[in-house]
Amino acid sequence: MSISRWSRRRFLQGLGGVSLALPMFESLWPKSAFAQAMRHRFLVVVKAGNGIVQEGSEAGERFWPRSVGAITINDLKVTNADRTTGILGDYAPRLLMVKKVRLPFPRNSCGHAEALPQVLTAMNHTGGTSNSPLALGRSVDWLVSDKLNGMGSAPLTFMAGPTNTYIGNGLSWSAPQQRASAERSPMSAYMRLTGLSSAPPEVQQLVANRRKSVNDLVRAQLRDLSSQPQLSTKDKQRLDQHLTAVRDMELQMSCDLEADRIAAVQAISGPEGNDIRPEVVRRFMDLTAWAFNCRLNHVATLQVGPGNDGTQYTINGTKLPSFHWISHRIYADGSDGEAIPDAVELHHQVDRLQIGMYKYLLDRLESYASPYGGTLLDDSAACWTNDLGDGPPHDASNTPWIIAGSAGGTLRTGQVVDHQKKNINLVLNTLINAMGIRKTDGSQTDDFGDATLAKGVVANSLTS
Repeated sequence: MSISRWSRRRFLQGLGGVSLALPMFESLWPKSAFAQAMRHRFLVVVKAGNGIVQEGSEAGERFWPRSVGAITINDLKVTNADRTTGILGDYAPRLLMVKKVRLPFPRNSCGHAEALPQVLTAMNHTGGTSNSPLALGRSVDWLVSDKLNGMGSAPLTFMAGPTNTYIGNGLSWSAPQQRASAERSPMSAYMRLTGLSSAPPEVQQLVANRRKSVNDLVRAQLRDLSSQPQLSTKDKQRLDQHLTAVRDMELQMSCDLEADRIAAVQAISGPEGNDIRPEVVRRFMDLTAWAFNCRLNHVATLQVGPGNDGTQYTINGTKLPSFHWISHRIYADGSDGEAIPDAVELHHQVDRLQIGMYKYLLDRLESYASPYGGTLLDDSAACWTNDLGDGPPHDASNTPWIIAGSAGGTLRTGQVVDHQKKNINLVLNTLINAMGIRKTDGSQTDDFGDATLAKGVVANSLTS
């Protein structure tokens, strides 16, 4: 096939009329502009509520390791086994822990409601006396999704909790004052993500057979194209990247959640119920890891519980009082009520439950191999945070962030960083850069969030 023919047609047609669109090639169309294909990276943020038991609270430090700086497995599993983050010991070399992150804007009415919209936006809110103020900017998951999933593509937005509640979901914002609707049913989310999962098996097989062999149907023509002397080394690399993208599409069509995980998703009845909350969290984590592995999405958020999480968690066979009450240390949602015995210890136990669920997410990401070597966790920034710093007084200048995975080697892990009550936008800028997203001039992104906030990233957090 002559090079002039390639210049007239930018697709290959194979057996049965199956077509494979080709990328533009610089050596054949020299005046065109091209973008370098990015390595697959993934971002997931899990948010708990009601604060943690840490330094600055009336109970003292029970969450973080005893020192900042480098951390090892032994540091977490032995030296800090009694601390909540000791649960993550096996992942110590792959953790970036950031203490004392500040949510900068006022909380004049309900501290829970006015902290939540800031977590992923670093923006002010509409405020007022309402229990549902609106963020004045979009959240980082939508920006990253535009870049990694494609402009206009939505990130996965999950919430384990009831629809009817005092403070509902408010972690993800598609635009200023536009709260993203959160999926609360893992089964509904699974059905939406699979698309054809409810079709008869024979239909699924027909579709898979029709689509997954596109590369094979045009393989002879691909060899012909690759052998053209006019095709530059760079264009051959571009062709290989394009075929990799096609293989990613094939993976999406043939990849499915493991049978036992599907059964666990199907077994959930009444996903908004109190007693099933941790199970729903784990099933959403299953779906997140699976969706990342199958390239169905690159970005997800999961809000655990309502904005003021009143879940009655069961620990060691005992059903606790409302977690919101525990965080206030009294049997009440306000400031007056009978004291809850051992409330600090109960809060610490809930913290450990929350971090245990987060570890489940890391285990699931770790269970999938990466095409680049290592595991899916190595390609990810898997985050855990809280919109408050402690129980009473629900301070928002001391919020926690834990990031697992290096996002393809872009994050400096194996360390605890004292953020010194600098603002949340620096953490979000760090995550944006970790996803490979830079300014148009190639420099680091440092300006996400409200324009009044000091620009930058978390100190010593990025490899470049």
